[in-house]
Amino acid sequence: MIAKPKLYKINFFEELVIFIAMFVLTMLHEWMKVDTFTDLLKGLVFFILLYSQAQLHRHLLFPYFLSKRYGLYITLLFITTLTASAILLALDYFWIAPEIFRDDSTSIGMGMAYHFVLCLISTFTILSLFLVRQYSHELNKRNETQLLLSQMNLKFLHAQLNPHFFFNMFNNLYGVSLTDPERTPGLILKLSELMRYQLESGNKELVTIGEEITFIENYIAMEQERIGKRCEITYSYPDNRKLLSNYTIAPLILITLVENAFKHSVTINNKWFVNILISIENDHLVIKINNSISDEKLKNPSTGIGLFNIKERLKMLYDSNYELSINADQHNYSTTLKLTLNVLSNG
Repeated sequence: MIAKPKLYKINFFEELVIFIAMFVLTMLHEWMKVDTFTDLLKGLVFFILLYSQAQLHRHLLFPYFLSKRYGLYITLLFITTLTASAILLALDYFWIAPEIFRDDSTSIGMGMAYHFVLCLISTFTILSLFLVRQYSHELNKRNETQLLLSQMNLKFLHAQLNPHFFFNMFNNLYGVSLTDPERTPGLILKLSELMRYQLESGNKELVTIGEEITFIENYIAMEQERIGKRCEITYSYPDNRKLLSNYTIAPLILITLVENAFKHSVTINNKWFVNILISIENDHLVIKINNSISDEKLKNPSTGIGLFNIKERLKMLYDSNYELSINADQHNYSTTLKLTLNVLSNG
């Protein structure tokens, strides 16, 4: 793991950059007059004092403004700015530019007013830079916090999905063991393959469409073993393996819809069917599922975890790049999911 630089080091570097940039900008109009090291030193000393009074305001006075003690803030601002102006004026008068004040046209009062305005400008310029930098830090911190929260939510949803999936699978296996125990060993083997993919994909952010479709295909094959004679099952997907390997998708994003179709389609009074169609067009995946609606007496109790999870995961992973629609009538339940796929760069 790469160690992150400490905050005080980052702040020191930023302060140094701001100091140098403002010094250069402040002295820019004077560069043609700087002939000696002494001239440069005079400009540096003057700027250090100007910069210091601005930093004094930022660290000691501005908190009074933030705490809404406006009267005290304005009083201290006037006193400190006046003091700094007097110091800078004295520095100019006796050392930096005494020739200016030998001219009768420049009075002490004018010099004081000039330095007072100069102190105010430098104070609020540095304060503005500080506020912009502080806002940028807070924005980055908020984004990092939001990203961490999203990652935690995804892990939580995935942790919910694991037992939900296994619960349904073991229910299926239990049902087959009662009606046709000879098929149970084969189903256990197929279930182990499903569980292996389900667990391994949990450590991945993305899998290829081909991997996800193979997983769904194995799941449907298991359901066909269980209810295939009583339920009309159709499943269609692109058979272009190269195409399927060129796109990636969040793992286990489709299986919940397929699970729900089988779980809530059981009917005796009407035709029992589950139709699943997967297509890929223009970097979009579309899965359409139509299934019968369970008879009232045969309806399975639903926790709603599966559908809730897929909606939350879609919001976090695909933002506005998906469309999920669910429609139902007296005998038919249809679900359509369209989402934008990620294209592999080496695809």
